[in-house]
Amino acid sequence: MDHRELDGYLRSLNEVEQEQQRTGNNINDIWPLEREGTDLEYFRMPADAFFQEGPVHIRKHNRFAPMPLHLHNFIEMNYIYSGRCIQWINGQRIELEEGQACLLDTDVLHSIEPMGENDILVNILIKPEVFRNALSRFSENGILSHFMVNALSESTNHNRYILFESQAHATFQLFIKNMMCEAFEPQLYSREMIIQYLMISLTELMRVFTYHTNQDHLHPEAKVSLIQVLNYIELHYKDCSLAGLAAEFSYNANYLGNLLKQKTGKTFMELVKSQRMLHAASLLANTEHSIETIAREVGYQSPGFFYRTFAETYQCTPSRYRRERAGD
Repeated sequence: MDHRELDGYLRSLNEVEQEQQRTGNNINDIWPLEREGTDLEYFRMPADAFFQEGPVHIRKHNRFAPMPLHLHNFIEMNYIYSGRCIQWINGQRIELEEGQACLLDTDVLHSIEPMGENDILVNILIKPEVFRNALSRFSENGILSHFMVNALSESTNHNRYILFESQAHATFQLFIKNMMCEAFEPQLYSREMIIQYLMISLTELMRVFTYHTNQDHLHPEAKVSLIQVLNYIELHYKDCSLAGLAAEFSYNANYLGNLLKQKTGKTFMELVKSQRMLHAASLLANTEHSIETIAREVGYQSPGFFYRTFAETYQCTPSRYRRERAGD
């Protein structure tokens, strides 16, 4: 299947869509559904219906009828191939545009309003362990990646979603379309290709910095720029100050410091230290620079202070860390 054939497949009406277009009523093609809630007002979607052939399942959302309120115990990425889509996620109205992706954690209550003929939504369903494995490699890259990984990790609360404004990100669109071609017309090694396309699609999404979450009621500006703030710290950690950071983003310094602590669990200085340690660990593992040089490279003028800080962070000395990584 090429992209032209993919477009024809997605725009054609299947039997469920034909019936939903005629009646406007949702047809359940996923059995069985378990009603939950105080008044059985929502249902839980069964994972067994999707993962019989692998840990990633891709399906086209059936148009012309509402998808009732539901939740599930797997990760879901909604990709808007064409048109638009209105979802209600934990009671909040979210409008997705063509080319955007929305990543939903487990146990997120959501529903989807009826979609028109030109509105095409593709559901990419992912087992949680596969999703965690896919993102675990990012957590050592920097505080921004660490924050993004933790946003949907087991150690945090559930009921989260991330909306990626990826509509202008052509590389992401290419990978997603290639992944759908493998899913909708399977051939030899399609399952492996789907996993690899998922990995690189998530990598591309890490480059999309606009971040929306339903976890809290942020100051409107903070809701847009928290990721940019973390990215700035990641790039300028060697000489960044809280006052300078606040001035860069037109914040009050105390407000910004409290915001970072509330949303990341770390103070500004702890974030700076984390980024220094992550970069130091990378240099120890991938270069032959002396430890004193690495200490200066990451912003420490005192090698002794660097040694103590590194040992507190990684529970081993820089030398031991380098030896163990060399043996990997």
